[in-house]
Amino acid sequence: MSATLTYVYCLVRSTRPPSVRDVPAPVSGGRAVRLLEVPPAPRADGRFRQWLVVSSVPAREYDEAALGRNLKSEDWVIPRALAHEAVVEHFLPLPAVLPMQLFTLFTGDERAVEHMVRDRRRIARILRRIEGRLEWGLRITVSRPVRGPEPRTPRHRGLTPGAAYLARKRELREAGRTALARARGDAGRVYTSVARAAAAARRRTEVERAAPDSRVVLDAAFLVPVAHRRAFQALVRRHTRPLRQAGMTVSLTGPWPAYNFI
Repeated sequence: MSATLTYVYCLVRSTRPPSVRDVPAPVSGGRAVRLLEVPPAPRADGRFRQWLVVSSVPAREYDEAALGRNLKSEDWVIPRALAHEAVVEHFLPLPAVLPMQLFTLFTGDERAVEHMVRDRRRIARILRRIEGRLEWGLRITVSRPVRGPEPRTPRHRGLTPGAAYLARKRELREAGRTALARARGDAGRVYTSVARAAAAARRRTEVERAAPDSRVVLDAAFLVPVAHRRAFQALVRRHTRPLRQAGMTVSLTGPWPAYNFI
């Protein structure tokens, strides 16, 4: 087995080789970040070229056996995930950045380049989709448990104290579910309006419904042209203002690499 492996952070598309002079530190144990040029396809647009952003890492820490052990430890994974993301984000100003999954590894530089060449048609489609665009995340949460209004109690007259208590609990629970459904509906209308202004959008309902009575009423990603950044931010502020005034928490984050659209 070779002493080192080739760790790939992202594929970038540009008219000239990007500088790696001020790139953040590589993943732990990795050597300096460098570029590998990917040969162009026949009849490709000669103005743009592609490079893999890579670093060499020790096989003893990143080979299959080592990853099998180390991926069980958050203390091992988290700093490497942060380093990976920092390197990818460094190249976001380029025309197109295709981020790789964490721990994308090859036995050598040639194997990494060969893989990109074999998969160039699919990669070309992805690059066309994300070129000049970056991802923004929008999350809307209910700041506190949604209980709804205190129900009126005349209907409970004649019931025993215990039965009246249970009836009030049921009504409060039902009112809370109704209020939460209303909040989700409001957030859904925001998503629909904001998605119209994006090149692509994805609502992550699996995050929203991860637990019963989840307070997350919207978790979404939007692919937005870089040139429309300020207009998009203003649009989100305008559409979410009523929700903020109603006590919901609105979080707009980005720009990020287009992880949700590749």
